[in-house]
Amino acid sequence: MERPLTVLRMSLYHPTQGSAVFATVPQRLQHDTSPLLVGRGLDAHLQLHLPRLSRQHLSLEPYREKGSALLAFSLKALSRRGCVWVNGLVLRFLEQVPLSTINRVAFAGIQMVVHVEGGTSLEAFVCCFHVSPSPLIYRPQAEETDEWEDIPKEPPAPGSE
Repeated sequence: MERPLTVLRMSLYHPTQGSAVFATVPQRLQHDTSPLLVGRGLDAHLQLHLPRLSRQHLSLEPYREKGSALLAFSLKALSRRGCVWVNGLVLRFLEQVPLSTINRVAFAGIQMVVHVEGGTSLEAFVCCFHVSPSPLIYRPQAEETDEWEDIPKEPPAPGSE
């Protein structure tokens, strides 16, 4: 009996480069349980063509949690000069974070949403890729305001004047 594979549904978006960045991205990629490399290098399993991207920029690393029969995944930053943003955390060289069911990732101008759908196979997993025509991640930018000027001043405490 064949055991179902874990599926990583990965949506990808880049604001300016369009489809050229994703020209070599397959619709489906089955992979063993070694780390899946993402970068611009020839050895990357997911090759993306961007000059700001390292040859090996990040990896998705499958592992099995103690007491679980399912694969879990962590994301590891492999770039010495760039960083990777994952679910609000900034990862620098060799830092890693476990992935949850839905993950928002940004690196080198690329936005990626990774949805993990658990399967029982411990020998392999499959990635299904979708290139999005619109942004996937909205991070509100900090704005400078003069709100503190609008806060009414507290009256002095009785007897303190």
